[in-house]
Amino acid sequence: MRIDCHIHAIPTAMVDWLRTNAERVDARFEAREAAKAPFLVVGGRWPFELKPVFSDRERFLGDLDAAGVERALISPVPQLFFYDTEPALTMEAARVYNESLLSWQGDTSERLQLLATVPLNDPDAAARELAWAMARGMRGAIVGPGVGERLLSDPFFTPFWEAAHERRAIVFLHPLLSRDTRLARPQLPNLVGVPWETTVAAIDLIFGGVLDRYPQVRIVLAHGGGYLPYQLGRLEKGYEVWEAVRRQLAEPPGAYLRRFWYDTVLWRTETIAYLRAVVGPDRLVPGSDFPFDLAMWPPQDLPAEHAAVTLLEA
Repeated sequence: MRIDCHIHAIPTAMVDWLRTNAERVDARFEAREAAKAPFLVVGGRWPFELKPVFSDRERFLGDLDAAGVERALISPVPQLFFYDTEPALTMEAARVYNESLLSWQGDTSERLQLLATVPLNDPDAAARELAWAMARGMRGAIVGPGVGERLLSDPFFTPFWEAAHERRAIVFLHPLLSRDTRLARPQLPNLVGVPWETTVAAIDLIFGGVLDRYPQVRIVLAHGGGYLPYQLGRLEKGYEVWEAVRRQLAEPPGAYLRRFWYDTVLWRTETIAYLRAVVGPDRLVPGSDFPFDLAMWPPQDLPAEHAAVTLLEA
């Protein structure tokens, strides 16, 4: 069975809400030369082509069929997290998005499974929205690497983590564009900055104790874990020689890496093979990032023992 655990959709009802509330959320729909669909620009950054397949359910299902994808774990897009708006507006957008995904899912709940978006800028509201979504069959939530300068280990986010732990939620950690001014050249905030943001967020979850405090949360790292798995040797050496590192961790670094799950949006088979060797085949789940331009489509087909079924059915 080919499964895709990193795939996105924006149902028509959510697109309609964006058009109606464009000024409130600083969203623009721009026609661009040679583009077949308008570009959606939110907050003046990270524009992307709003291809019809994002919202056309039948086209989406047809593309899954053509690629041989029998099951998909669908996420909202990170451009629409709206963490930097007023929490009430973030909550409004999240509920519209989540309701539209549930309606879009229709009678295909076995094939199309869903992650919610939550108002992470209000962790109490995020916890309530996660509970609401999971009570309706959604499997967890997609979240960014933090809110503003707050990383996810900040005590501010405790209500969300407690709710996710209680429900054994899948939490898909998906980066946002890096705002590092050194990455000013075109597309570098995405090509380099996106995996870097994942790396920073994941190492914060390890050293900040989130994995120790909330072991029932199933955290999936996008894009093969950013750069984290590929510097395990450096982490291990630091753990060996520096007491200050050992004091922060209950286990060696490699043990923490094997607590995450990782998608396979890496393109190179040798890189996927390395990741598999480091974290084990039971921690790799196929992903594509479809329908974005940098999609790995169809998703990497993994051997029969791949972890996606375990992740989705636990």
